[in-house]
Amino acid sequence: MQVEFSLNRWGSGIGRRGIRRRVHHACSDWGIGLQQKHSFGRGSEIWPWLRRGLVPLKLFTVAGVVATLVSGCSSARKKEEVWTPMPRVSWEHIATRAVAAAPNSYRIIQQSPTTGLFPAGAAVTRVALTSNGVEQLSPGLHADPRNEFLRWNSVFDDQMAISEVFPIDQRDLGGGPAVPEQIVAAFRALRARIGLIYAVNELSPTTSEMFGVLYDVTTGDPVASIHAQAETLPMPEDVKKPDDPYHLWKTDARALVRQRFAELAHACVRELILNDQPARTEPPPGWTPAGPTLPVEWPPRQHPFRGRP
Repeated sequence: MQVEFSLNRWGSGIGRRGIRRRVHHACSDWGIGLQQKHSFGRGSEIWPWLRRGLVPLKLFTVAGVVATLVSGCSSARKKEEVWTPMPRVSWEHIATRAVAAAPNSYRIIQQSPTTGLFPAGAAVTRVALTSNGVEQLSPGLHADPRNEFLRWNSVFDDQMAISEVFPIDQRDLGGGPAVPEQIVAAFRALRARIGLIYAVNELSPTTSEMFGVLYDVTTGDPVASIHAQAETLPMPEDVKKPDDPYHLWKTDARALVRQRFAELAHACVRELILNDQPARTEPPPGWTPAGPTLPVEWPPRQHPFRGRP
């Protein structure tokens, strides 16, 4: 028995040439062995079927099966991603010695007022653990310096006592390991006055923490510890695109903990600035002025770059 498939709706209004093109395309797309030498003219075997709007089902069996599979795959629910925890960084990876930390707050370690710590240039870096291929985890500096530069300069842009904030990466360690002592030495080599070493941990799919140690680079001693923690907030019901990064910055724990940590770092540095005493500047020993000094006149009676009238 001959099985037939109607093309009345599929080929309606397209004419003989259109039917020829579509049959050729269907055969070539789905691997059916119809060669160009098989003419669709009046003397061909397939022409009576095309003339009546009918073609054998074998030409479109493969196309129909594939179309069904594709539509089934598109309508299937996406598999949920399985959360895999990253290697967790500890305080010993960022601190040269044991430090006391306050949960979700900051703590000034050096209680006595400092002298000459500010104004200062600040260096910052992030420590993360990675596998070295032999099932051992080693610390490294893997943050993008461009992102770090923009982020931390915007945090302290209203503090005149912070002259600049610059990040360092793995190559700034001079081939040494990413341990706190080596990182502080890199801070010192790059002429930073204070330095921040921090890390980020994902405690659960909805909870993240961020913690760091602030150093006096000249002495190499930690002066403050900072810790922040945040949880993912429920997405508002009126949001049409939950995956939009604009909304994730306001609800995702990884974004919220960065904002919280930046606020705590700003408040910590602000308190250190208030507790700092300016260093007394004195002329180098043995230095004497070349001539008599004149008292300061304000406003000046002459142009500062010209002599007296």
